[in-house]
Amino acid sequence: MDNAEQQLIRLYLDNLQVHVTAMGYNQVWTDWRDLDYTPDYNKFYLICDGEGWLKIGDTEYAPKPGQWFLMPQGVKQSYSFTDGPRYTKYWCHFTAKVGENNLFELLKIPVFLELEDDDEPQRLFQELLSYEPYRSLTAPLLVKAAIIKLIAYYIEHAVSDASGVEPAAMSEPLQAVIEYIHLNYYRNLTIDELAERAHLHPNYFIRVFKRRFGTSPIQYVNRKRIEEAKWLLTATNLMLAEIGAKVGIPDISYLSKLFKSSTGLSPTAYRLTHHPNTSNSTI
Repeated sequence: MDNAEQQLIRLYLDNLQVHVTAMGYNQVWTDWRDLDYTPDYNKFYLICDGEGWLKIGDTEYAPKPGQWFLMPQGVKQSYSFTDGPRYTKYWCHFTAKVGENNLFELLKIPVFLELEDDDEPQRLFQELLSYEPYRSLTAPLLVKAAIIKLIAYYIEHAVSDASGVEPAAMSEPLQAVIEYIHLNYYRNLTIDELAERAHLHPNYFIRVFKRRFGTSPIQYVNRKRIEEAKWLLTATNLMLAEIGAKVGIPDISYLSKLFKSSTGLSPTAYRLTHHPNTSNSTI
């Protein structure tokens, strides 16, 4: 996975919105069976015991204990018990949106993991389930935090899988815009210029971009600039004016304002926190 792909995946995850609709730990029921349906939510199945059958898209699986399955929203699927002992599993149904898109449409990711005696997924599911009976004000936040941990764990371990994780293909115009931003973020990019690259009217381009990435084109450009500024502050002794010129924000006052809005720290404070041996005079 190259740096541009990593940045794109991080953008998706940074704008991720999640919601858990159901969860549990149990042996599946005697009528656990549904064929060729398309859910409007994602499913995680962590198989603990028993046997059964799944079909995701056109591929059939016979999950085994110790396997963790992802059944994505919007994909035709089936499931059924078999003649043997029925599955006992941790499970949850959830949505994971970036803009108007399901996260797992934006990422190419394996539909199951081999856990090899890893107890952490079970612990994470138990944490999620522990919040189900909560009636406190913060219960929704605790549930969201728990499902985000599960998603993060799944993606992190899928990266080391043979098939890996990478961004799904996007339309050529949007791909061209993203590549253009990565190569030219230090320039004074305008919406008209980016929209022209996508062959779209500027107003429509903004809507299409936000639906895909969950953020506006200019916010994306500024995010790239701030990430580069953070790296330069910690990896070099360049003065802020030099950093601003390199990342495309030559106005030091505006760079400082945008930087603090993004990080909660001024460039000076950020450098001193992450590069403490640097003198204030370099800012």
